[in-house]
Amino acid sequence: MLNLQRWQTIAVIAFTALAVLFALPNVLPASILDHLPGWYQQSRINLGLDLRGGAHFLLEADLRSVLTERLTNLSDSVRAELRKQQVGFKDVTVEGGNAVVVTLRDEAQRAKAVEAIHTVDPSLAVSGSGEVIRLAYSEQDLFRRKKEVIDQSIEILRRRVDETGTIEPTIVREGDDRILLQMPGIKDTTELKRKINQTAKLTFHLVNEDIAAAGANAPGTLPPTTFLVPTREGMQQLRATSPKAWDDIQNANPKLSPEQICRRFQPQCLPVFKRVVVGGEDLDDAKATFENQQGGRPIISFTFNAAGGRAFCAATRANIGKRLAIQLDNEIISAPVVQSAICGGSGIITGSFTTQQTQEQALLLRSGALPATLSIIQESTVGADLGADAIHSGTVAALVGTALVILFMLFVYGPVFGGFASLAMLVNMLLVFAGMSILGASLTLPGIAGLVLTVGMSVDSNVLIYERVREERANGRSPFSALATGYERALTAVIDSNLTALIAGVLLFGFGSGPIRGFATSLTLGLLTHLFTATIFTRMLLSTWVRWRRPTELPV
Repeated sequence: MLNLQRWQTIAVIAFTALAVLFALPNVLPASILDHLPGWYQQSRINLGLDLRGGAHFLLEADLRSVLTERLTNLSDSVRAELRKQQVGFKDVTVEGGNAVVVTLRDEAQRAKAVEAIHTVDPSLAVSGSGEVIRLAYSEQDLFRRKKEVIDQSIEILRRRVDETGTIEPTIVREGDDRILLQMPGIKDTTELKRKINQTAKLTFHLVNEDIAAAGANAPGTLPPTTFLVPTREGMQQLRATSPKAWDDIQNANPKLSPEQICRRFQPQCLPVFKRVVVGGEDLDDAKATFENQQGGRPIISFTFNAAGGRAFCAATRANIGKRLAIQLDNEIISAPVVQSAICGGSGIITGSFTTQQTQEQALLLRSGALPATLSIIQESTVGADLGADAIHSGTVAALVGTALVILFMLFVYGPVFGGFASLAMLVNMLLVFAGMSILGASLTLPGIAGLVLTVGMSVDSNVLIYERVREERANGRSPFSALATGYERALTAVIDSNLTALIAGVLLFGFGSGPIRGFATSLTLGLLTHLFTATIFTRMLLSTWVRWRRPTELPV
């Protein structure tokens, strides 16, 4: 149990040397790092927002537009259900952005109409009298839906700005409709704002060919089932010919709807039906690729899930010869004519994309569409809360704590066993730093607390093993037998204690955010490396010492 084979000893030494190699960039001066490969320079621990500052954004979600869109979808569903139940109605409209109003042709069919409406959504509150039926969501239902939108937006933002899960941004809810986003170490916020501002909402709509033939931008010609959406080519042309109009659109607060842009600035637009044929929520995957058949131009390839594939197949089969508009972020990027039923569950998006644009759009589509448009209402650069003095104080505290632990181990277990445990502790910290460097993890104040906790836990397993060795020696075993038996019988307790703590660390990382993840990252890495140093590295040291000294008594 105590001896290690030669190849195992070589592997332990090589693994430790590799950890030294990956931890070095954190202490090397910039003059040396500049001459090293780029991938090696980036293998460093990032300081969190509380240690080095970063970008601060306060975002506001356009919940009103989300509600209006849901009411529009509700009105379409109610209209279809009433026709199915053969209930005559004059009109179904969205009123004030908070209710749907149904006007019947015959008051005698009111009960049948209400029954049909409850088939669509039993939770709807029905009011009004006579021929007028007013539908609205309850206050409790509205609160729940708004909370879902904010929670979903937070999760999607996290996936967009921190795909690896190691940057540790702070993303929390502020009030009913606002989100606080803090990104450590960010100086140029241009790319970050681009990720935030794009909703990456992909929807497929049929083009209203009758309205298109009559002139899409003509006022007063749109039925309630149709709305105007600018094309990407039209917006690019508007930007080139009228920079002022483009700036007005970009700086509008609140943001202009697609139809408002079409009416006010008259770019090229298409009238499309409001009903969504297939939505981005049914998107399984999206990736940037090239279309070899046409000069290798950049395109976006996408794949639907089973439900989306069936809906897309049915829609294309029923509308052969008609145009299907692909709307992405309030612009129609393509409106191809459906030549045949598309039932493979996948397709491509073509347009005047650059390679970088296809990569960015594919990333945004993969991470999911923001359910609501987010407006940046406050932006600032945050200075380090703790500053250099606090970092220095934390470093001193960690060094003093480490020194005290080493002194304690040397005093209690002697220079040999205490020295081996202390060396294992230092190697453990080295492995933690190497792991955080490889992951590009951020070190925050809670992360420093996790490191300090790791220092104490690093010698905990050695204490269990050494005490067991003392017991075995007291029972009359030989030095070598006491060491082997002590390691063997203490191993279960060591693994159990570390495994339970490891489960807690994984749960903290999985369900926590921001500073909590910082603590969980350093703690989890410390536990994993601690198992290596306590059960393998220290055993290698003791095995080498026993073969070298052949002791007749154990100095423990």
